[in-house]
Amino acid sequence: MLMIDDLNDWVTALGDHPQVFSPNIDALAASGTVFANAHAQAPICGPSRASLFSGLYPAQTGIYGQIPDDQLGAAVAAVSPTQLMPQHLRGHGFYIAGSGKVSHQGGQEGMFDEYVGRVDEHRGQYGPGPEQRMRWFDNRTHTDWGAYPDRDEDMFDYQTAAFGAEFLRRDHATPFMLALGFVRPHVPWYVPQRWLDMFPLDEIELPVVRENDLDDVPQAARDLAAVPQMPTLEWAQSNDEWRPIMQAYLASIAFVDHCVGMAMDALRESGHADDTLVCLLSDNGYHLGEKQRFAKMSLWQHSTRVPLIFSGPNVQQRVYTDPVGLIDIFPTVLDMLGLPANAENAGRSLKPILASDAVMALQPQVSVFGAGNFAVIDQRHRYIRYTDGSEELYDHESDPMEWHNQAANPAMAEVKARLAAYIPAEPAADIAA
Repeated sequence: MLMIDDLNDWVTALGDHPQVFSPNIDALAASGTVFANAHAQAPICGPSRASLFSGLYPAQTGIYGQIPDDQLGAAVAAVSPTQLMPQHLRGHGFYIAGSGKVSHQGGQEGMFDEYVGRVDEHRGQYGPGPEQRMRWFDNRTHTDWGAYPDRDEDMFDYQTAAFGAEFLRRDHATPFMLALGFVRPHVPWYVPQRWLDMFPLDEIELPVVRENDLDDVPQAARDLAAVPQMPTLEWAQSNDEWRPIMQAYLASIAFVDHCVGMAMDALRESGHADDTLVCLLSDNGYHLGEKQRFAKMSLWQHSTRVPLIFSGPNVQQRVYTDPVGLIDIFPTVLDMLGLPANAENAGRSLKPILASDAVMALQPQVSVFGAGNFAVIDQRHRYIRYTDGSEELYDHESDPMEWHNQAANPAMAEVKARLAAYIPAEPAADIAA
């Protein structure tokens, strides 16, 4: 399992930015199944990963915000007898190893038989970092960008990949699950200079944005998506920092792709490639100027759409465009490994898509950010409803950038009602409240 933090839908397989350099992710995509309409169940690390590993929706657990690792097990146990996916696999004879940011703070207690965690006390698992910030000086966020450190080997993700490569080259007498959690392109966007040099500033292609993009969204949307600790598009434009931010994000993708390649090269060299299922995913997306912001933490497309790729034995080479969610990973893994289904899983197995040319029944995906704020995504539309009842509705066929809110359009009433039916009637209360 290759987990990449805050990687949005710019990867080549999803085709959303022409300058992305990700040959190793591209090779993985070409060898297996790409889910081109995959969504996180929450647009922020903690609840997204809690949902993925528990197989439960945030509206079932009440985990809508960040949660310390040492509280995750108890929060899940309060609503379900299920085990987290790694522990469930251990119960079926798997040896569980991990490194890097797997659960929100790294490795949850009891999740692994072997885990290599944080290596840099100065900036935690997001380091290393310089003694002073380079471009953005708000200490409420890790957001910053620039060239640091000098060597790849000093990067946390490189060390995560090195552990993974070493583990994969071992002799294994029992089946294993290896989870590698890479933090780039999570902020701060620090990478060695050579990765930035791959993307000359004067050649950077900026996202197309609309100046009055937020004029037709409800106030609740603006309030929920407000992140005053992070740069606004207006600030980035007036300070000539949009291209440097883009450069650093693209460089971070290129660097983490290199780390993915280290692990995949080791898997191929190990002799286990033909009997190992590989899953690559991101925990949420990220805005790079779209909707006037540089952040995740919203219910718009760029915050919830994520890369999701499976490769390995019995996995077809295909691109699947119906909506799926990270909630589907737990049951899919069990099914692909030939293990009994976990009745507690709220998602569904995607094995029919992976192992054949099947088309499964349409299942709209539900994302949530904060208790009571929901997005429902189908093949064509995104419907958002906020706690105060205000709404957004976008038709991705005619409006892929979500510039025109159609919620008040009477012609869209049936679409709105159909998608609203997927919002849970009695979601769990926020455990942090």
